[in-house]
Amino acid sequence: RNRNPFVLSLLFLNNPPPQTHTASFDSIVRRKEALRGGIEGIAGLWFESARFSGKSLLRVRKMVERQPFRPELLPGVGVGSIAIGATVRDVVTVLQQNPDVFGSVEVKFHGENTKAVDIVLEIPSIGMNIILDSVQQRVRLIEFWKPREFALLYCGVPCCGPKAIPTFPSVYHQLGPTMPGEYKEEAEVYWLVYPGVTFVFPIPPKFKECFSTGRDLAFVLPDGSTPVATRIKVHAMGDPLGASPPPLPPSSSYMERVVVRGDGRMQFCRRGCTLDFDSTPQDVVGYLGKPSGTMQKRIDKLRIHAVQGTGCAHYFFNYTELGLDLLFDANTHSIRKIVLHTNCPAHVDFNDYCKCNFELRVPVQKNGAAGVKKRKGG
Repeated sequence: RNRNPFVLSLLFLNNPPPQTHTASFDSIVRRKEALRGGIEGIAGLWFESARFSGKSLLRVRKMVERQPFRPELLPGVGVGSIAIGATVRDVVTVLQQNPDVFGSVEVKFHGENTKAVDIVLEIPSIGMNIILDSVQQRVRLIEFWKPREFALLYCGVPCCGPKAIPTFPSVYHQLGPTMPGEYKEEAEVYWLVYPGVTFVFPIPPKFKECFSTGRDLAFVLPDGSTPVATRIKVHAMGDPLGASPPPLPPSSSYMERVVVRGDGRMQFCRRGCTLDFDSTPQDVVGYLGKPSGTMQKRIDKLRIHAVQGTGCAHYFFNYTELGLDLLFDANTHSIRKIVLHTNCPAHVDFNDYCKCNFELRVPVQKNGAAGVKKRKGG
């Protein structure tokens, strides 16, 4: 069988910067059987966890048909096939498919509290940051910090890059007029804001009056120089700060709220259905649809000595898009175990599953009174 030779690898360093962990993507040509149970296969992924000199290495390989990346600037939508609001799995797929464009990628996240700061995919070779909301793990902002080196297209025409320096007049001429921007005095920059995209120009403090509110835009500074953009930010419409990803469509099952109770009942709020430890594979498929993959649990070699049972292995239903695994009993064919994935960047299974938006409700007793303790996952 023909296979894509590109392999995605993440290297977790022992001594990252304070409060931040960094991972790197490198090209490695190697095939490995699946991490759990020797099964080839959940969505065509292979995972390997190994330790070399105190470093943990996660290698990911995915069979995908390559789709060339076109660096087209789409204000409010994204850049090429990387969309605002895309999940981390969607983005990594695009990076995998185009190693000649992106090269190495660094993954930055908070080492102790992964929800405290955003997840950043930094691509130094082209000066690109893909910033994902740490809770939803969806793209909220795409930023280019080397606009003079990497060529972006707008309506098929370069708007930045070595042959199209993004000066104030050229940007204004190509994208057209817009509302007056804002001078950020603390950063000494001027934000030229368009719907869905913002250009950042450094302005010396002595010329800040040229960009004060109520004045015409200064295409040329008093000293004869022209401002050149140092950053380009692509964001959702009406959100120049890129504070959050755009809302999910009502039909999307991503980040569906799942309430898990102490007795094993699992309620899917959008679908309006409930599963428990008496649910059969037919029940699960009827409510959740066809699983992304199935696999057998590793067979216990001492099972042959069991007094009861058929000796068959229990089996999993894998729902990667829901961040969920269900283990079924080989004898009763009912749910035996529920596995909920948080898709933590520091975990060996990162990007194997989407994040499950679950909430645990465990009954507790305090001072003789019963209650419910809530805890959200991820």
